[in-house]
This record gives sequence, C-alpha cells and structure tokens, in this order.
Amino acid sequence: MPGAKKPLHRLIDTKKQEANREKSISECNKVWGNYFGTPLQCDEYPFASTREGSNKGDNRYSVRLIDGTDNETGGRRLNSVYTANRILDGDPFFVKITS
Repeated sequence: MPGAKKPLHRLIDTKKQEANREKSISECNKVWGNYFGTPLQCDEYPFASTREGSNKGDNRYSVRLIDGTDNETGGRRLNSVYTANRILDGDPFFVKITS
C-alpha cells in the first residue's frame, strides 16, 4: 500500500492534482455509473494531493464512492495535517491506515 512502507510525496501543483481527481472520477464512473445529483463523491487513495495519485500511471490506486460531506471533511483534515506538520511540495510522509 503506497504510504505505508514507502512514503507518499506532497503535490501542490493544482493542475496535476486535478488530473489525479479526473482519473479517479473517471474510474468511479466506470465502476458505479453516473452518480451525479447524489450526495456521493469519488474518494481516492493515494490522495490527489500526492505525486502517487491515480494519474501517476502505475495503476496503484483505489477509488470508492463515499458520502460527499465525509469526503470534504477528510480533505480539510488532510490539508490541516500538511499545514501543522509543514509538509511542503515534494516532502515525503507516511500514512498509518487503521480500521
């Protein structure tokens, strides 16, 4: 899992972040069909704000539809982590995944 043993790297280029999101959304549409107009959003891992995001080209990513409010809250929390820990463009960081 990217980010567990090998670090993810922060990406601040908004065009590349958007390319990651577009690739993830395209995959969500393939799997779950058109969810436009629902409260769902496409969530991705690794995050769109990382160099390892879905558009990297190695197909090592995962997507899932989740509640849009939860997705937006997660994005705000991730940005808070970046800021609080001064994770700058290209900086490596690890993710501990718990269930």
